[in-house]
Amino acid sequence: MMDKEKFIGMSPAERVQVVNKLLKDHDLKKISNLVKIPSSSFSKIMREGDYIYHKADKKYYPFIRSEGEQAVKKLQSGDNDEISFIKQNVDTLKKLVKQFEEQGLLLLDKRIYSKDAKFVNKSIRMNNDVYEQFTGFCEDFYPHLKTQDLIAQALIDAMNRYKPENEREQ
Repeated sequence: MMDKEKFIGMSPAERVQVVNKLLKDHDLKKISNLVKIPSSSFSKIMREGDYIYHKADKKYYPFIRSEGEQAVKKLQSGDNDEISFIKQNVDTLKKLVKQFEEQGLLLLDKRIYSKDAKFVNKSIRMNNDVYEQFTGFCEDFYPHLKTQDLIAQALIDAMNRYKPENEREQ
């Protein structure tokens, strides 16, 4: 069968579809035992998304409201998936916002980490102070990235920024 977490994580429509299939061979109490949810909680979970159980048919159906109520319900349910995603990932989202506020957002060009990229070793002469400042910057703000990738991104940024205006891609 499935575990409690997977069952609760399903959308109401998916949950009803799964339970309706199981209702062909099992009763509600047996199904609630299979997913290890008390029957009172199971019934409450199954009513999410405005579904009702019809005893005679042994099946869940969507509860149909008047047209005015349906329009309001559709507007609310459209945001349901996004809101549940945000609730589940609120800590991660907070960390991302904090990191963006503190450091800005650095996105590497896809050419830098492409699987088709060919790498070569190059030696260049560079002002030692500038190089030390740059590596310190990398360690302080982007320790999760390789210095070589940050240098490649800096080269791409320089090409984009200093290319004559009539040569830039639109």
